[in-house]
Amino acid sequence: MAVEVTIGADQAGQRLDRLVKALAPHVGFGAQQKWFRTGQVRLNGKRVKGAERVAVGDLLRLPPQAAREPSESRPRAYGRAGGPGPDPRLVESLRAAILLDQGPVLAFDKPTGLAVQGGSKTTRHVDGALPAFAGEAGEIPRLVHRLDRDTSGVLVTGRGREAAAALTQAFADRDARKTYFALVASWPDGQEAGVINAPLRKGRVGGEERVFVDSEGHADAQAAETLFQVERRGRSGRVLLSLEPRTGRTHQLRVHLALAGGAILGDGKYGQRLPADWPAPKRLYLHAARLEIAHPEGGMLRLDAPLPSAFDEALDA
Repeated sequence: MAVEVTIGADQAGQRLDRLVKALAPHVGFGAQQKWFRTGQVRLNGKRVKGAERVAVGDLLRLPPQAAREPSESRPRAYGRAGGPGPDPRLVESLRAAILLDQGPVLAFDKPTGLAVQGGSKTTRHVDGALPAFAGEAGEIPRLVHRLDRDTSGVLVTGRGREAAAALTQAFADRDARKTYFALVASWPDGQEAGVINAPLRKGRVGGEERVFVDSEGHADAQAAETLFQVERRGRSGRVLLSLEPRTGRTHQLRVHLALAGGAILGDGKYGQRLPADWPAPKRLYLHAARLEIAHPEGGMLRLDAPLPSAFDEALDA
C-alpha cells in the first residue's frame, strides 16, 4: 500500500527530494531518484521531479517501499527466499576497480558499459553488488550519485545511512567538483578554453527520451553551464577536452558538446557514432576523471580515476 503524508508546518518550505530522503532514510539515493523518474512520487496527485517546495496541507504520496526499513545489520536478500547474492564475477571486477575503501567512503573506477542501477531489463549493475562490500558492522554502501552506463570513472558510495546522507547533501548543495575527459572528432582552433551556457529540457524522439537545448524559453527548461578546456590535440585531428559541469543536468556534457560542434565520440544518441573501421576500443569516450567532495567525517576528499588507455589509442591512431 502506498504511503501518504500530509505536509505539516514543520515540513513546509522543504525541497521535496530532501523531504523524501528524510521520510525514507532506509532507501538509497538511487532508488529514490528512480521513484521520481517513474512517477512513483506524487504531490497533490501530480508527478514531480524533486526540486519542488512543499506547503502546509500538501498531500505527498510515496511507494510502499518507503514504509519498509531493512535491517542495517545484515546484507539484503536477493531473489525469492533470500536467493542468490551478487554475481561473484561482478564483485571481483569491482573489487579490482576500487579507488578508495576507507571507513564510510567506498569509491570505484566504474568501467564503461556497466549500469549503476538496475531496471526492468538491467540485472547486472553496481547497486546489486554493493552488499558484498558491507563494512564490519554490516553497513551496506549506498549510491549517492549516478554515472551513465557508458561513462567510465569515479563513482563514490557512502557506507551506512549517515555517510550516504552526508555525501548526498554535498551533491545537493553543490559542494562537489567534478572533472571529466571527453574525446571529440574535432574542435575549433582558437577555442582553447571557455564556457558553454545553454539551458536544457527533456523530450522524446520516436519513443526515446532525449535532452535538448532549449532556445524558446520553455518553463520546464533548466539552466546548464559547462566549463571546457583543450588538453591535447592528437595527430588524428581528434581532441581531448577536460570538462567541468557547473550544474548536474541529465546528459549535460553530451548535449553541450554536440551544440558546440564537437559531439563526444561513440555517442550515437547525440550524433557521433563510431565508424566500422574505428582503430581503438568501441565505447563512449567520456570519463569521470576526478571528484572533489566534502568527506562525511570532515575535510575534503579527492578521488582520481586514470584516463583509460583507449583514449590515447584513439587520439593518436
